[in-house]
Amino acid sequence: MNQSKSTTFHVWLVSEEEFAILQAERYEKITQYVNQKGFASIAELTELLEVSKPTVLRDLLKLEEQHLIIRTYGGAASLHKGTNFEPRHSEKERQAAQNKEIIAQLALTFIHPGETILLDSGSTALMLAKQLVKAKNITVITNDIKSAMCLCENEAIDLVVLGGQRRKGVYSLVGPFTEMLLQNLNVDKVFLGADAVDIHKGITNSNIDELNIKKGMIAIAKEVILLADSSKFEQVAFSHIADLDVLDAIITDRHIEQKGALKALLEKGIQVHIAGKAQKGGNGQVK
Repeated sequence: MNQSKSTTFHVWLVSEEEFAILQAERYEKITQYVNQKGFASIAELTELLEVSKPTVLRDLLKLEEQHLIIRTYGGAASLHKGTNFEPRHSEKERQAAQNKEIIAQLALTFIHPGETILLDSGSTALMLAKQLVKAKNITVITNDIKSAMCLCENEAIDLVVLGGQRRKGVYSLVGPFTEMLLQNLNVDKVFLGADAVDIHKGITNSNIDELNIKKGMIAIAKEVILLADSSKFEQVAFSHIADLDVLDAIITDRHIEQKGALKALLEKGIQVHIAGKAQKGGNGQVK
């Protein structure tokens, strides 16, 4: 004889006080986790907290409003990461991807036919390489494997890849052979990347292996243009690349206007071009 089975549903009612406690606990967990890792994806946080994606997104919005984290494309970054923190290349690509794309679009307008340009390694430079897939009559030099693979698709570009040893976890080529090749070149423009930019400490990087490469790039360029999204400013990383006075221009995103760094840069006479900001005179330049 078949016996029918009954299903029991339990409904848990949470008071406003209990809800606030749970929310505060999530905020603390998120902040600690992001500060510890430097960057955390939405997927990581949903698994960590055992909550839905919309809940994590709401929590990140509140934490950013409280200036405890930085929301990025696909996750959150720490405001207090250590000077030697460097996310893996795949995480860098996710961080502030939209800002980096519009920075690259603006940087493209600085490149003219007949020029020889040097692309530094990094996610923003890779965005610029993707913008160059239809460019003509230019020479592009890079030490970034991903950028080189992207530029290989364009037969109208003369591509020079700097040899060297690949850094683990990223796609840049470094070492004495790379440095030697740089010393024998001259370029019109270098589009430089950096992990941090500070008005007093200058341009700094998390990894010391790239230090001489970046310095070599600056030394051989007629014009030095820094590509840096706004999250890089008012930060200091481990190794010093150069003071800000080596720069001819900075291309960044409109969120720089929310930072005190913009005023300080302008006071030093550095040209700042803001991507996504329409201004008379073109290129979103702030004077």
